[in-house]
Amino acid sequence: MEKQVNKYIIEIVNYIKNSFEYQECLKISSKMENNDEIKSLISKVKVLQKKYVRSGSKDEGIKNELDLTNKRLESIPLYVDYLRNLEKVNDMINLVKDELNDYFDLLLNKNN
Repeated sequence: MEKQVNKYIIEIVNYIKNSFEYQECLKISSKMENNDEIKSLISKVKVLQKKYVRSGSKDEGIKNELDLTNKRLESIPLYVDYLRNLEKVNDMINLVKDELNDYFDLLLNKNN
């Protein structure tokens, strides 16, 4: 049974990896690596997020700067396209995860 389960898991992973959305994420990610503005903004967001968390989420100045940086980043079509495709990939993964959780829950509770 373990071999059969592994086979199905590999099929699911391959399905996701071969999906249009996943392939688009890879392509766009590669383009973003060559875009200095996007790289700089993403780096700045990460730094600001850390600062904001360390401040106990109380520093409004950091929060405002973080919001403005995110807004600038989300105004770049390439980045928005990446996020849209990434969300679809994550939805596929979450669907599989939910289905597996439901399946195992059913199996485990069936025996009780």
